[in-house]
Amino acid sequence: MAPSFSTAQHLLLFSPNWLGDVVMALPAFQQWRAAHPGRRVTVLAKPGVAALWDLVDGVERIVVLPPGRAGQHEALRTLRALDCEAALLMPHSFRAGWIAWRAGVPVRRGTTGQFRRWLINDPVSLVAFENRHQQYEGFHLFGLVPETPPRAPRLTLPPEAARTAAAQARLDPACRYVALLPGAARGDSKRWPGESFAAAAQQVAGHLPALRFLVCGTPAEAEVCAAVAAAIGAEAANLAGQTRLPALAALLSQCAAVCCNDSGGMHLATAVDVPVVAVFGLTDPARTGPLGRARVIAPPGVRVSRAIARHSLEAARALASIAPERVAEALIEVLTP
Repeated sequence: MAPSFSTAQHLLLFSPNWLGDVVMALPAFQQWRAAHPGRRVTVLAKPGVAALWDLVDGVERIVVLPPGRAGQHEALRTLRALDCEAALLMPHSFRAGWIAWRAGVPVRRGTTGQFRRWLINDPVSLVAFENRHQQYEGFHLFGLVPETPPRAPRLTLPPEAARTAAAQARLDPACRYVALLPGAARGDSKRWPGESFAAAAQQVAGHLPALRFLVCGTPAEAEVCAAVAAAIGAEAANLAGQTRLPALAALLSQCAAVCCNDSGGMHLATAVDVPVVAVFGLTDPARTGPLGRARVIAPPGVRVSRAIARHSLEAARALASIAPERVAEALIEVLTP
């Protein structure tokens, strides 16, 4: 019998390239994995998100796709030896289709845009999902009817990870912590002003004096994180650039809440089951909002869109219009038993 996606015993899953997109794909993967516990899964992922798949149950092997042609050829050599029967291409790029074809995977399932129609022999259309949350695209790619409601994305942390993260961050067991994530990879169009983060934190601290704040971000976000921590004062610690992805997940799991922008960190927090207060500007929470325990704070009366430039002045103005008091109030409600 010729192989098909529905019968393949070894699946090559092409991971999304962005942290948030990976987390939004997890509910579909989790449901598929639960329905097919005996099937093997190899994940091909770029370096920036490969470590996240180490925290996902049901993945047998992770192949890292390094940048450049040399890295691509290295990954192809590995994939050809694995004898995968079907590939599910979550990225919509030509490169993903070309790699699956060159790796000799018999069944290549995905969308047909980006000039890759001849590379895809199990085509899927996502047109019907343009106005629904992005997670539903994943269910359709996997050929699933989602549970009602879909299960929340979940990561599995090693038992010692939380203790190690707490020790490295020098968390005081007598205190409760809120993580502040003032960065966003998409740039200013998704970043609530740093001074607003600090003002909201100060207001929350006035109501809950035993609270402490962990300001987290990538090395590229060190400047804004330092400014936020300095404005809050002694109750805040700046951890920007000090936590790689698995360590950040473990650290967030120790927090009572997370306050963040529309970002990968927002989705990561939901995947470790931490309450989130997320600030949105012109991006659409109905499309890419957090999937776990979360509250979204957005400006009223704006026209949301998925296609927002990285440095949109309109988006920056919309974000700046959100008063710190609104975010502080949501955090206090989340933190108050």
